[in-house]
Amino acid sequence: MGTEPRLADVLVIGGGIHGCSAALHLAARGHAVVLLEKDSVGRHASGANAGGVRRLGRATAEVPLSVRAAAAWREIEALVHDDCGYRESRYLKIGFTEEELEIARRRVAILRQQGFGHEEVIDAATLRTLLPAAAPGCLGALHVAGDGHAQPFRTVQAFRHRAEALGATIREGSPVRDVRREGTVWRVRTPLAVFEAPVIVNAAGAWGGELAARLGDDVPLEAHAPMLAITTRMAPFVEAVVGLLGDALSLKQFDNGTVLLGGGVRGRADPATNGTTLALGGIARFLHAA
Repeated sequence: MGTEPRLADVLVIGGGIHGCSAALHLAARGHAVVLLEKDSVGRHASGANAGGVRRLGRATAEVPLSVRAAAAWREIEALVHDDCGYRESRYLKIGFTEEELEIARRRVAILRQQGFGHEEVIDAATLRTLLPAAAPGCLGALHVAGDGHAQPFRTVQAFRHRAEALGATIREGSPVRDVRREGTVWRVRTPLAVFEAPVIVNAAGAWGGELAARLGDDVPLEAHAPMLAITTRMAPFVEAVVGLLGDALSLKQFDNGTVLLGGGVRGRADPATNGTTLALGGIARFLHAA
């Protein structure tokens, strides 16, 4: 390892979507950026998730940001020179009881009062025009037209490549061994080199709390491991992204016919080892729901 520090305007720690996006936008504004990733870019949650691009069902405090994000996704190719596998369609959260649909109606009313009109509750007949494969017991759904999904790993790589094209330096296999403030700069040591910059961006994801603690900032953080399943290729039967109002489910079909299934059921994550323990009962639950 060289003794002379590598200088930058900003050090970004973490090579997921947030880190790569930060590197892209900083480089686009003329800053000298170095991104440090302990494994490989997109190796963790940013590269392996359900890929939903949705306004539907967001916590009310998140709705304005999700609306802005939906608009940004329609222009994603202009930003990263790749469409990221983004497909705009619709989101449906299906209800099997009148109680579920009434809760959805109350939610829609609250959003209307806040000035947001993207969510609506549709009846069973309308649902079947949008989703002919809906089961007989489906009574209606919470619906948003224009939501969709993208390919997570492809998206992270697109942000990474665009950041590099704009001048950012990305160092994989570079876990942070030590970080300290020296005068007006941060000094960060990795197994390969020492880096210095006046600004650090903590984009370390599940490891972000540990990094923050080294900097004297107590950030409560718990790592989760949402689980997914993928099918073999099937004949096209669903264009929308489908969930349930009363149970855990997220279902979408890709262009190649495979169907991705999830729904927030979690295994156990161990950030210290990069390991995950699956909860097979949870996987069985969302497969049954699908």
